[in-house]
Amino acid sequence: MARNFKPYMITQFQSFIHTLDLKRKINHIQIHHTWEPRKSDYKGESTIASMWRYHTETRGWQDIGQHFTVAPDGLIWDGRSLEKDPAGITGYNRGGIMFEMIGNFDQGEETLEGEQLDAIIAAVRVLLLKFNLSTNDIVFHREHSAKTCPGTGITRGWFLNEVKNRKIMELNPNSYDNADQWKRIAIDWLYEEGLISAEDWKDNINKGLPLWAEALVLKRIYDKAKA
Repeated sequence: MARNFKPYMITQFQSFIHTLDLKRKINHIQIHHTWEPRKSDYKGESTIASMWRYHTETRGWQDIGQHFTVAPDGLIWDGRSLEKDPAGITGYNRGGIMFEMIGNFDQGEETLEGEQLDAIIAAVRVLLLKFNLSTNDIVFHREHSAKTCPGTGITRGWFLNEVKNRKIMELNPNSYDNADQWKRIAIDWLYEEGLISAEDWKDNINKGLPLWAEALVLKRIYDKAKA
């Protein structure tokens, strides 16, 4: 049976988490890397679906192991129900929320940087605030396993310093001045409705929709109505 997955931009992820009402007690945040697939293997939702198939069909789990997957392009894909513990660290899953970062971040391999780094740091900050946790509650897979996960190229000290100090895009859309508010709301809506792509969203979110994009949206609405 096929399974669909939903992507979030950082501000969308923040809004989703802030409105969340979980029955399950959250006491830590798990950080993992996929190792495989690598960043260079990423092909959008099909990559997430492949992981889901591996977890459910090969490993026999009820669902994909992680709650969220952070992609190289900065999208945060949903996964396992947040009311269920992750399948991440044997014997240490109770109360956890699990992030899987696509890539092999062992030394000499790929690098956690750019939009992907912004996304994981922003997402972790949102969860720390939501569940009243501290950076001491961030857990690397390798702390309870012989694995290198989330990669020998990522030290705990560096990662926690990024969580505390990294400057990233403003998380709160309400902090934008009034002249920009309508712009962000409209562009977010167009993306959520599938009328513009993630690439279009990134292109336009801080500069407003140019005329070509408005024409493209109208054409896609027309095409949908004809279908």
